[in-house]
Amino acid sequence: MPRALTYTEMMNGGRQQMDEDEHAREQELQQRVDALEKNVDQLEQCLVKPLP
Repeated sequence: MPRALTYTEMMNGGRQQMDEDEHAREQELQQRVDALEKNVDQLEQCLVKPLP
């Protein structure tokens, strides 16, 4: 969850910390996308050849 920077953070490169946080969120989202794509692939395989 984004938060407001303190005055000290703003004076000490808070932008860098926000960039790092944003990068971490992007990585997490990409992992979730990858997992969902894997699930879709597995479901498609089940539709192509149903389990016995």
